[in-house]
Amino acid sequence: MTKQEWIKYGALFLLAVVAFGVAWIALTNPRAPEEPAGALSATLPAATPTGPATSAPAPTATATATPSASATAQRLGIELPAQPVLLILGDSYTAGMGAAREDQGWAYVVADSLGYPTNIDGVPGTGFAWGGGPQDDRGLEYEVRLREIAEDPRFVPNLLILQGGQNDAFLNNPDELKTATTQTIETARRLWPGVQVVVLGPSAPQPLAEELSSANTAVRAGAEAASAPFIDAYEAGWFTAANSPGLDADGAHPNTAGYAHMAGKFLEAWTTLTE
Repeated sequence: MTKQEWIKYGALFLLAVVAFGVAWIALTNPRAPEEPAGALSATLPAATPTGPATSAPAPTATATATPSASATAQRLGIELPAQPVLLILGDSYTAGMGAAREDQGWAYVVADSLGYPTNIDGVPGTGFAWGGGPQDDRGLEYEVRLREIAEDPRFVPNLLILQGGQNDAFLNNPDELKTATTQTIETARRLWPGVQVVVLGPSAPQPLAEELSSANTAVRAGAEAASAPFIDAYEAGWFTAANSPGLDADGAHPNTAGYAHMAGKFLEAWTTLTE
């Protein structure tokens, strides 16, 4: 091999080595020389928030729950008719038993305060499911009395307050009481289409009030099943150990002051319902 051939092949070998070196550098470090060293790590955190972003609907679902609850409360309110005609039906509390005079009972005080044309039907010893009498034998449950009242076409209420549950505690049957409450409300709506019904649950001065927990729960459940507003005197603590001695007539009924106290609490709740 001549000297010139050695030089030619040596140059080719050198070029091959340089080319191989350049290729190896490119493979082991693909980043362009001008690319910032932190560019790759910067894209990783940017991709990480994608996880939480996909779960974003969860807060939205929670947020819609509150308006839903508000809508329910609004639905269970009372929209006062242009010309309200009121019927208050209940037990001895509606009759004003224990007050110095019958017209000092809570129902009469409320009717006077509201100023609507009102009929008051209070029969001692009765309830939603308890018809009265020592053995529930009088047949004067609220539904029966509503049907009797509806027979008179001269009186057509568009507002109905059902008060009671104290005597229903004698049943000791929450399911029957719940069903009777719902049925009573639904019967009223059939008798007077468009009538708006409010239920005032059982209440009593202490210590009797503590015996009404189960009946109160059942009446409230019955009202809720019929989508009727329920005024919970028991849970709201209208009668407490502190105020009961001054509001109690006979251990079972309020006195005149007790009924005035009931009327005031009821009117507060009524204002909330009608706002």
